[in-house]
Amino acid sequence: MSKFRALACALAALPLSALVLGSTVTSAAAKDPEVIIKVTNVRALDRADEMSDGDFFARVTINGEKIESPVVKQDGSIKPDWILAKKVKAGVVKVDFQIIDKDLTDDDPVDVNRVDNKRNLEFTVNTKTCRIDGFSSRFKCGQKITRGGKEKKAAEVTFIVMVKK
Repeated sequence: MSKFRALACALAALPLSALVLGSTVTSAAAKDPEVIIKVTNVRALDRADEMSDGDFFARVTINGEKIESPVVKQDGSIKPDWILAKKVKAGVVKVDFQIIDKDLTDDDPVDVNRVDNKRNLEFTVNTKTCRIDGFSSRFKCGQKITRGGKEKKAAEVTFIVMVKK
């Protein structure tokens, strides 16, 4: 077999993405983990708005970058399966998790935290050990976490934190 033919066979075996010219991926970037938060359930514990059900969406800040889900309109109990994800450097990652009621003027934070005068959830994810800290109980990746607020405009939220390496 000629050298040219051997080279052509080797190139044919590569995936198309490997043949894109001008595209480079550093080995460090390829190994950066991705923190994934999957919101499975949001249930209003009281009326989000005086005249109607809430228009809920999730806002998650992972290492300082905000990510928002789509809005689900006029429903007090939803199973959205929202996926909010961000690639991060390996290690301990800060997460700020909020459920928001979308309104025409100002968006209102919904209380999903048991702590008085604190509506959002703040926690950390260790991408190396998959340990989640910042709650009264310790969680691991893949476990369902359910939290609910107790102040006006409260909801119960269930979500799962995962790390894709």
